[in-house]
Amino acid sequence: MINYQPHPPIGALTTPPPVERQVVERMADKMLEMGMNGTAVTKESLFEHSDFTLEQIDQHGPEASNLARSRAVRQQG
Repeated sequence: MINYQPHPPIGALTTPPPVERQVVERMADKMLEMGMNGTAVTKESLFEHSDFTLEQIDQHGPEASNLARSRAVRQQG
């Protein structure tokens, strides 16, 4: 005998929507990415290579820079 299982309605989410990360975390990740690619991370270069505004960079830049430095792992030897 064939049993049919109900399907969720079209457009219903089967997983919860992703939580938006904070600006500082996204900025720190972008700084790490730019640094790993050999790009000097300055206020102007971060503005050119990301979707952050100059105001966001001024406000969150120092904290994001410290976070990026703490996440960077360097192998010595």
